[in-house]
Amino acid sequence: MPDNRWFVSYLMSSMASGITNPMIPLFVVVYLHSNVFFVGLASAISSAASVPALIFWGDLSDAISRRKIFVLIGFFGAFASFLPILLVHDIYQYLVILIAFQVLAMASVPVSTIMLLEQNDRSVWPQIISKFSMISGIGSVLGLGLGTTLITFYYSPSDLPYVYIVSSAVYLIAGIMAIRFIREPERALNRNSIQASTFRVIERTRFFPAAVIHYLRLNGRKNGHRLDGNLVFFISMTAFLMFGFQLFFVPYPVMVIDFGANNTLIFLMYMLNSAFSTVSFIFSGRIVDRIGGKTALFLAVTTRIIVFGISSLIPGISSKDLAIISAVSIYSFLGGVWSIISVSQTNYVSKNATQQTRGKAIGLYNSLLGVGQIFGGLVSGEVTTLFGYSIDYLMAAAVITLGIAIIMRIYRGEKLFKARTRPIV
Repeated sequence: MPDNRWFVSYLMSSMASGITNPMIPLFVVVYLHSNVFFVGLASAISSAASVPALIFWGDLSDAISRRKIFVLIGFFGAFASFLPILLVHDIYQYLVILIAFQVLAMASVPVSTIMLLEQNDRSVWPQIISKFSMISGIGSVLGLGLGTTLITFYYSPSDLPYVYIVSSAVYLIAGIMAIRFIREPERALNRNSIQASTFRVIERTRFFPAAVIHYLRLNGRKNGHRLDGNLVFFISMTAFLMFGFQLFFVPYPVMVIDFGANNTLIFLMYMLNSAFSTVSFIFSGRIVDRIGGKTALFLAVTTRIIVFGISSLIPGISSKDLAIISAVSIYSFLGGVWSIISVSQTNYVSKNATQQTRGKAIGLYNSLLGVGQIFGGLVSGEVTTLFGYSIDYLMAAAVITLGIAIIMRIYRGEKLFKARTRPIV
C-alpha cells in the first residue's frame, strides 16, 4: 500500500498559504496606506509570476525525473522569500517579495499530483486526486483560522508583516516534514500520457493552484492531434468567466476595509468563503452528476450574476454595520458556488477531449484560467479607481452573463468555431 503520509507536508503548505490568503488587500491598504489600484496590480503581478514558474519547474522535474527536490525547493523557498518582509516599506518592495515567493513556491506545485499518481494505481487516480485536493482545501481553511486568531489576539497595524513570518515558519515545518516523509517515486510517468483532471477546491485571487498535472507548454512539440474548435472556445470562455470573477473578488475586500471592517473580520470573511467552498466540494460531484454539467454550471454562474448585481447596492447602504454584515455574508456564500463551477468546467473539458488530446486540453484550461486571473486583477483595480465599486461589480456581472450565454450555446452543440482550428501546442 502506498505511503501517503507525505500528504501532511502539503497540508502544512496549504495552511501556510491560507494564513496569507487575505494579506494582499490588508498589507497594501492598511500597512502600506495605498489603494485599490495597487491591490489589483499586486494580485495580477503575483499571478503572472507564477505562470512561467509553473512551466519551468514542471519541465525541469520531467527532464531530470526527480520530484522530491522540487517539493523542498518550493517549501524552503517559500520560507526564505517571506523573511525580508520586515524590511518592506513601499509597494514596489512588496511586489518584489510577492514575485520571489511565487517563483520559488511554485516549484512544489506541478510535482505534487504527478508524485501521488506515480505512487498509486491508475484505477484510484480520481479518488486520490479528490482526496489530495480536499486535504489542500482543509489546510487553507485551517491556515485562515490560525491567521484569524493571530490577528484577533496579537494585532496592531504595524504587526501585519509578522503574519507573513508566521506563514514562513509553517512553510519551514512543511519542508521538514517533506524531508521526513517524501520518498522518490519508484516509477516516472510522462505528464502528457496522464489522462487525469485536477480541481481547484478553493477559488483564489492569485493563480496558485493546489495541484496541477498539465499546463500549456510554450515550446511544446506538436503531436499531430488537434483540439476540437468548440472545446478550445469553451476553455477560452472559462477564462473569460474567471476574468469576470476576478473583477469582482479582487477589489471586494478593499471595499469592506473602507467600510471600517477590522483585520479580524477580513480574515474571518476569507475563512468562511474557503470553508463553504471546501464543504461544498464534497457534494459538488454528485450535484453535477445528478442534474448535469450544463444545468449545474448555468445555475451556479447565474447565482453569481444575481449576487454580483446585488453587491453593487452595498456601497450605497448608509449604515456601515449593515454594509459590513451584508458584504461578509455575500463573500462567504459565494465560496460555496465555486466548487460546482470548477467541477462542471473540468468535467466538460475531460469528456470532450479525446484520449490523445486530454492532457493538452487540461493544460490549456489551467493556463488560461491563470491568464483570466491576471487580467481580472489588472482591470479591476483600474475600473474601481475610476468608476467605483458598484460599476466594477456590475461590469463583472455583465462579463459573466455574456460568458455563460456563449457557453450555453457551446453545450447545445452549436459550431461557433470551425473544425479546422489550428493545433494548440
